[in-house]
Amino acid sequence: MGAGQGYPAAMTIGSGIGLMIAGAILAFGLELETIGGVNLQFIGYILMIGGLVGLIIGLGMMSRRAGPRRTSRTEITEQNAVPGGTETVRRSDNVIE
Repeated sequence: MGAGQGYPAAMTIGSGIGLMIAGAILAFGLELETIGGVNLQFIGYILMIGGLVGLIIGLGMMSRRAGPRRTSRTEITEQNAVPGGTETVRRSDNVIE
């Protein structure tokens, strides 16, 4: 695995969960509803929705990377003449893309 691979999806998932937690605290955990005309409960809902979107994107990125891989299998059977009869040789090659 090269440098930096695998981290964007994990960071997106972690950030999404963090936003959802911060949004839930603002929406449900504070008794203040507004500060300077800004509705904190509404901001909390926006953060939770943004966190959910980030979580879905991160899970989508992980599932796309870990999706099914194509496998091709080749089997070759050869019959060789040897003294006293024939010899059967079987070979199989597996290729994972």
